[in-house]
Amino acid sequence: MKIPNAALAYREAASLGASPLGVVVLLYDRLVQDIHASVAAMRSGDTEARSAHVNHALLILQELQGKLDFSAGGVAARQLDAFYRHVRGKLLEAQIRKSAEMLLEQAQALVQVRECWAQIDAGAHEATPEPPVPSERAVPLPDAEEALSAGWGA
Repeated sequence: MKIPNAALAYREAASLGASPLGVVVLLYDRLVQDIHASVAAMRSGDTEARSAHVNHALLILQELQGKLDFSAGGVAARQLDAFYRHVRGKLLEAQIRKSAEMLLEQAQALVQVRECWAQIDAGAHEATPEPPVPSERAVPLPDAEEALSAGWGA
């Protein structure tokens, strides 16, 4: 019997309720986790695992980079694009050179950017006003049949 991966189950559950920015934070978390797992595999001499983790990290970078909206994101999108290209290049270089230090430098840079995304996400939640609670004096909404006969459309 295979034991379920608790961390994977937690991430899946968290992503179901995560905001779009929260999903970005989760992707950064997984990206950093993959880099650290690659370092551990590198130190233990497991070339296959090292490559698998770096490859997964590269796929996450590709996903993040592919979601950039250059027309709406302007300078920030271009800066993130350059950042992702830099990280990708350094991950590939670290893979070729078998450099744990280079991998860890990229993980640290990603953690710093991840923290910015997390702060923005937290601020977005704080700025979202709570929906109003209907009072007892609230005017009841017409039922669907009345709304359609009155010409209301959804």
